[in-house]
Amino acid sequence: MSSLPAAPQTCAVCGGRLERVLLTIERPDRFERHAGTPEAGYRRQWVECDRCGAASNVMRPVDAARLAGIAGAYYAIDFPDTPMRRRFDQVMALAPDKSDNAQRVARVRGYAERHLAGRSGSHRLLDIGAGLGVFLARFLADAAPGQWQAVGIEPDPLAAAHLQALDRFPVVAQPFPCPLPHPSYSLCTLNKVLEHFADPLGLLRGLGGLLAPERGLIYVEVPDKLTIDYRPPEDNILGALHCHLYSPASLAMLFERAGFAALGIERCFEPSGKITVFGFAVPQTAVPALAHSLQEGAILQRS
Repeated sequence: MSSLPAAPQTCAVCGGRLERVLLTIERPDRFERHAGTPEAGYRRQWVECDRCGAASNVMRPVDAARLAGIAGAYYAIDFPDTPMRRRFDQVMALAPDKSDNAQRVARVRGYAERHLAGRSGSHRLLDIGAGLGVFLARFLADAAPGQWQAVGIEPDPLAAAHLQALDRFPVVAQPFPCPLPHPSYSLCTLNKVLEHFADPLGLLRGLGGLLAPERGLIYVEVPDKLTIDYRPPEDNILGALHCHLYSPASLAMLFERAGFAALGIERCFEPSGKITVFGFAVPQTAVPALAHSLQEGAILQRS
């Protein structure tokens, strides 16, 4: 049987120790097979942190190195027989009560617009890991004309070409961090993106400087650790390309370590069956001004 790195290990989410094995997987998934990972002697494990409760995907260094070689081919492997535009149209056509994306757009836009109430002019939205573009496309379609300007970041070449062909918003076809068309944004979103990063702390720390002063907001949505208990081991959420699974407590701790103050964190069960943790946060440096602004608003409402 293949050997795994000796426990305990350090949790990349909070700095705690990875100690309790939650799930052992003994067959490579389709991404690993594409990368040339042999089935004989294969093993990887989801291991829980003793402090924040996040689960990390632990595998042999040689298997991780093979996966790194296909980092730019995610959509070529995931949708080999379905054109991306057809998949985009299928998701966009789902009824709201059947669509993860429609419900995501409703909660993000509703929360952001309440948070930004009283701020005049158009708001800027930066979506990191825009993928098929269904989130930004529906977000912009549902918003009032001129209310939002959006930019999508998508490093996968196939996905970026698909987004550019849609021609619904500007696309930056590079990995984040990268040069952007605007210096600051009212809202930055990461929808099912952060779990792909071995160092989520480093990624989040790079977002603070992109947010508009006082009311700049981030939205992060990640797979829930409960997936291990309620989904089969071959589920894509438990696949090799996902580095971490989260709980509400671990996402809150990650926000704090990255210099953000959580405004709200929840767990939800999506129409697709996915179990998700999502949260809204602002930079900790913006909290005093935000608190003062909200206090003034409450006083005016009472007067």
